[in-house]
Amino acid sequence: MDRVQGADGPVVENATAGRFELAFPGGQAFAVYRRDGDRLIVTHTEVPPAFNGQGIGSLLVRGLFEQARASGRLVVPACSFVATWARRHPEFADVLTSR
Repeated sequence: MDRVQGADGPVVENATAGRFELAFPGGQAFAVYRRDGDRLIVTHTEVPPAFNGQGIGSLLVRGLFEQARASGRLVVPACSFVATWARRHPEFADVLTSR
């Protein structure tokens, strides 16, 4: 799969804005969440349309799950993209919750 050059940088949590962000040359992808205790309820992901299908969304969500795991939080996939990604990545089942 082709990837946008430089899109393998860090996923950064912007807690003030309630989102995880992945910057890359030509744009930024993000996943919006709200906190509920130790849960991150992810409600929306967005990748600039010109970069769809290039793996950006997957990199973003993987980074989100990795950070959730590292900080002891759980992810509630209220966004269809995140839910689909989680089903395809059972190695993150320990971070996933439906409530």
